[in-house]
Amino acid sequence: MYHVLIVEDEPKIAAFMQKGLDRAGYRADVVGDGPTALAEATADDYQLILLDLGLPGLDGQEVLQTLRSQGNTCPILIVTARLPATLETTKLQQLANGWVQKPFRMKELLCRVQQLLPAQ
Repeated sequence: MYHVLIVEDEPKIAAFMQKGLDRAGYRADVVGDGPTALAEATADDYQLILLDLGLPGLDGQEVLQTLRSQGNTCPILIVTARLPATLETTKLQQLANGWVQKPFRMKELLCRVQQLLPAQ
């Protein structure tokens, strides 16, 4: 069973994602801020990180850049309401393994997750 870290500060969205991933056969943990996300991502063995960009404490961009600078190669899927059109988001897209625009349907999220994690 794949272990997924959901980094989302909106409790309803986090619960929606966790429930959908659990039903699809993934084991998902949730954290709601950047510093906790960094600590958790380095302390546990995750096969995928779903990362919101608008986080308290340390935003998702900083979390992503820090993880990559530390050599963390875990696939990271950005899940955000931000539009992927600026120079900043172009750089993020190069560091991340994909992008899901909020609002999204669970079917869309699961499709992207399955593209990054091979069937078990």
